[in-house]
Amino acid sequence: MLELQDPRGRDLLRRLLGGADVLVENFRPGVMDGLGLDRATLDAVNPRLIHCAVTGFGHDGPYRDRPAMDLVVQAMSGLMAKTGFPDGPPVRSGAMIGDEVASAFAVVAVLAALRQRDLDGRGRFVDVRMYEALLDLVWDEPVDHYEDAGVPARTGNLDARAGPIGVYATADGHVAVVLTDDAQWVRLCARMERSDLAGMTRSDRRGAGLARANDALAAWCATRTTAVCGAVFAACDLPAGPVLPPWAARHDPHAAATGALEPLVHGATGAPTGYLGPRLPFRIDDVDLSTTPAEPLGASTDAVLRERGGCDDAELARLRAAGVIG
Repeated sequence: MLELQDPRGRDLLRRLLGGADVLVENFRPGVMDGLGLDRATLDAVNPRLIHCAVTGFGHDGPYRDRPAMDLVVQAMSGLMAKTGFPDGPPVRSGAMIGDEVASAFAVVAVLAALRQRDLDGRGRFVDVRMYEALLDLVWDEPVDHYEDAGVPARTGNLDARAGPIGVYATADGHVAVVLTDDAQWVRLCARMERSDLAGMTRSDRRGAGLARANDALAAWCATRTTAVCGAVFAACDLPAGPVLPPWAARHDPHAAATGALEPLVHGATGAPTGYLGPRLPFRIDDVDLSTTPAEPLGASTDAVLRERGGCDDAELARLRAAGVIG
């Protein structure tokens, strides 16, 4: 942990960056320049450095200096306007999706920049913007078409383009179903004993026809348990699943079999915390991707500054006494 307001802290950072591959920071635009860590300075320190800055709106444009948080970019990107029920207000995502998607794009961008550096030897500035990350998510239709034709009304858990697609109440919960194929619909109608609806094609299951199909499925689900509904949907080869609480994965047999959750241990002591945490959601042959505990803030400061910054015990003691490191 470095105090970058102190010139000695900035000097330590420059020393560390001399041998670094990637710098990731989340300051507002202009902060790094004000600290004397502008692009030209960093290039002089290490021309191979990949400098990744994650901000709300980026380092150019009229919004560059605006403060941004997850909720704000959800609102401004158009994502909230599309989320919610027709008779209710716009609704934010239940996850911090602006933060999380921007972070995922940052990883992709940094890896791409590192691969390009393998080819030409040059470092680069990587500018990741939360606002644009969510614009990317709402681009299921051209946004200019939305403006010309009108933003579709919020549809809650249903999809007005075809279906039935949505979340349906069962006798003891809710189940999510996605039906897009006519053959799936025929199989489902047979199970629901609704031969009168089996002739509806995908084109028929739009508009008023979609309401009829949705009503039929909703009525059928309402008199059956979630487990019974799930078994029928599986027999029809439909993508479907129960609506579960966040802790359900703790008891899920698939999550257990794949090791999707791992026991967390304390970063300082290695003692079990009693909690579970998610693994990375991918696997790579012959690579151990197990999670490691987050260290307490400042736990590696001395080790990193000794190894990377060339500091000895006396310098570390002086810097700590002055509040430059923590």
